[in-house]
Parts: sequence; C-alpha cells; structure tokens
Amino acid sequence: MHTLPALVSGVAHTLAGASLGALAVALVLHLAKITAEARSWHAIVSHAYPDRDVRFRTTLGAFAGAVGANAVLPARVGEALRLGIVRRRVPGSSVATIASTIVLETAIELVFGLAVIAAVLGAGRSLGPIAAPTALVAAHPAVLAVAGAVTVLLAGAAFLGRRRLRRAAAGMARGMSIVRSPRRFFRGVVVWKLVAWGLRLAAVYWFLTAFHLGAGLWAVLLVVAAQNLAALLPLAPGGAGTQQAALAFALAGTASVAAAVGLGIGMQASTALVDLAVGTVAVALVSSRSDVRGALRPAARRRPALAPTP
Repeated sequence: MHTLPALVSGVAHTLAGASLGALAVALVLHLAKITAEARSWHAIVSHAYPDRDVRFRTTLGAFAGAVGANAVLPARVGEALRLGIVRRRVPGSSVATIASTIVLETAIELVFGLAVIAAVLGAGRSLGPIAAPTALVAAHPAVLAVAGAVTVLLAGAAFLGRRRLRRAAAGMARGMSIVRSPRRFFRGVVVWKLVAWGLRLAAVYWFLTAFHLGAGLWAVLLVVAAQNLAALLPLAPGGAGTQQAALAFALAGTASVAAAVGLGIGMQASTALVDLAVGTVAVALVSSRSDVRGALRPAARRRPALAPTP
C-alpha cells in the first residue's frame, strides 16, 4: 500500500532525478518518429491524388499540427485540423477522401498497437482493469447504453442520407486506393510505419534510461503497450491519467508505483510540450488563418470552401 504523500514524494523524486541528456535523445527520436509517420500518411494522400502536387511539407505540417492539438485536447480533436489543412492545401480534394486517408493511416497504426498489447497480455502481464472490455462495461453499464444509442443513430442517418453516403463512399474508396497497389502500399506506407515504430521503441528506451528505470526490450514493450491501451480511450488529452494507471500495472515488479507514475508524467509532459510547440510552428508554416478557422469550425456552420490561399 502507498499513502498519497509517499506516492507524491516518490513521483517528485523520479522527476527530479531525470537525466536531461537521455531525455533530449528521447525527444529527438520522438520527433523523428512523427516525421516517419507523416511520411507514411503522405504516401496515402499523394496516391489518392496522383494528378495534384501534394507536398510533403503540407502533410508533415498537418500531421504535426494534429499531434500537437491532440496533446492538449481530448478525443483526438486534432484530426479535424489535419483534415482541414490538407483539404484546403490540395485543390479539388474532398473531405471524404482526406478523411479516409486518415482512417487508413490510423487503422494501420492500430494494428501495430494491438499486436504489442496482445503480445504483452499473452505473456501473462497485466495492464490493469482497462484492458478487459467486459470489466469496463460491467463497471460502467452506461458505456453499453451509449454504444447502442450511437449505433441506432448511425443506422438511421445512413438510411436517410443513403444517396450522399454513396457519393461519400466513392471518395473514401479513392482515399484508400493505395491498398490496391501492394508494392506501393508496402514501400510507401508499411515501411515508413516500421521505421516509425522502431523510432518509437528507441525513444521509449531512452525515456526509461532518463528516469533510471530498467531499459530492456521487455520493459520497452510494456511501456508501449500501456501507451497504446491508453490511446484506445482518448477521453483526456494524450490519455492522461489512463496512461499512468496502465504503466503502474504494466511495470509492477519492474518498478515501484511511484517510479512508474513518475515515468508516465515525465514522458507525457515532455512530449506534450514538444508536440505542442512543433505543431504550432508547423501549422503556422503550412496554413493561413482561414485554414485553421475552417478546419476547426463546426461542419454545420461552415460556408462553401473558397479557393486555397496562395
């Protein structure tokens, strides 16, 4: 058992003892990971619009901007910013097509994340009650009720808007067209995802080193599994709180609760600050004020799109 004062003291000790050199290396690797992820998404977008000049600068800026927004906003609101910037920077593009490129990129990321979680759980390690969906529903019956209501609403909306849905489906198919070219899909998307995941594992290694925790491969996988589990429920910005709880369970027996929570706080706080700073600069470089306002304005109040600002 840990009393609150003892836990707070242990967390503070972990944060105060961090190695700034190792932390800097971890953050550089983290930024490199974001660049590799953006390159993967760029391949999807450029394949959807082969006749347009889709610059990597645009997709990188939009991707970094979304990462920065998601670091401080809940429910992955930053994805709307990513969509809006590219929609306005690529002439003739559609919301449905750009949205489907984001869905495809996110789905691939999810596959990698679930594979790591499955490997950790398969090895008999616990990531806490949140890792069991049945336990989550049992503890919060409202989750099931909300899921049912959302399903009914989506089914009704699909029936009423079936004509528009068919047009949107055509745009979505275009956004995912790269999967019909296996070689390009592998070289342009999967390879860059593998690079990004290699950089992510390396960054976590250096975060563990910075906070003086065991930095073996197994510890790295435990941390990544906890991060991905927290990302499945993005109720708070960056999975704050959920990530620290998952880390405490994942690293049980490897590190104290205070050390695990300190790692989670230090890692999340440092990456969030870097993500926000880099994302803000990236958005400023690749978009105009109208791009940002248009991306974040509710769809119901949005006016017809104007021609992109030169």
